[in-house]
Amino acid sequence: MKRLVLLSYDYPPNNGGIARLCGGIVRELKGRSYPYLVVTNVRSDHSDSDNVVRISGKRGILEWRILKFLRNNTTNDDIVLCDTWHPAGFLSLLSGRDTYILCHGAELMSGKGFFKKHIKPVYRKWVLNHCKGAIANSQYTERLISSLDKNIRSTTIALPVDSKLFHPTKTKNTTDNILRVCTISRIEKFKGHDFVLKTIASLPKTYQSRINLTIGGKGPYLEELKQLTEMLNLNSIVQFKGFVPEQELCDFYSSNDIFILCTREEPNNHHVEGFGLVFVEAQACGTATIGTNAGGIPSAISDGNGGWLIEQDSSSKLMTLLKKLIDDKEYAQSQGAVARLRVLKECSWAEYMEKLFAFIKTY
Repeated sequence: MKRLVLLSYDYPPNNGGIARLCGGIVRELKGRSYPYLVVTNVRSDHSDSDNVVRISGKRGILEWRILKFLRNNTTNDDIVLCDTWHPAGFLSLLSGRDTYILCHGAELMSGKGFFKKHIKPVYRKWVLNHCKGAIANSQYTERLISSLDKNIRSTTIALPVDSKLFHPTKTKNTTDNILRVCTISRIEKFKGHDFVLKTIASLPKTYQSRINLTIGGKGPYLEELKQLTEMLNLNSIVQFKGFVPEQELCDFYSSNDIFILCTREEPNNHHVEGFGLVFVEAQACGTATIGTNAGGIPSAISDGNGGWLIEQDSSSKLMTLLKKLIDDKEYAQSQGAVARLRVLKECSWAEYMEKLFAFIKTY
């Protein structure tokens, strides 16, 4: 049995999407008694098992230390799974080991400036061409990989959710006619919170008085979003929750009737939702979701099956949908149960690991 070496620059205790994915992979490997080793630069105040090696150093020195460690402490029989193509994927290739790379979306786009527009694409293409396989989190991300070079070996494996960690913990309110809607993300403009607020503000007053929106998260666009809320006179129906700790996420999702995140796809600004793990987390908690038909979101939401997809910035489509859900709150809540059943079937960790092993073993 080959050992899987996870090389990650984003690993617990970090709690972003990539870190949680990498942490979940290790948890599953451990549960299956599969031989593994984690190599990361992320510090931790907690003691690790012997299977986790944390390497420190300034940029440049850090990379040299990681490369030296890989060459001295792994063998040609090991498989290296990298959290991103740069720098992890590049270092793994330099070590001479069989390299597989997790791909997320935005990091595959060309940015602004000479280096990001002309040099980095060549570098990125070289790395992905020389790895044994690229693992996309959505069909959208796999299309980005193919656009670099159709010869890059790739597959799509939708991101999983831990249904034991994310599950309904609150009973939804059935005693009034208020549709409770929530959203959570890093608060940036391309996440589309402004679009949602403006659409709600455009609802007839009879509908506007029957909806409540709770916004979770922090970020550079937060203060501007609060000002927009005040300007649109929505303070009475919009609440800002701030940072929501992981142990409170289930309550946050499951106490609401609908989760919404209308992210925009902005390739020129390097902005895209490669998958949208929050959609799957909300559905696992029994809450139906609304998202845009942009980026990798369609891989996280099955339209009409526990969720709905609308076109980017289509206020008329969102308004029509919100009216329908406000008028039939029971239907909105019932779709949450449908969403959870779908996630349990299609987005389990067992399914993810089975597909991951199959892709690696078929090379």
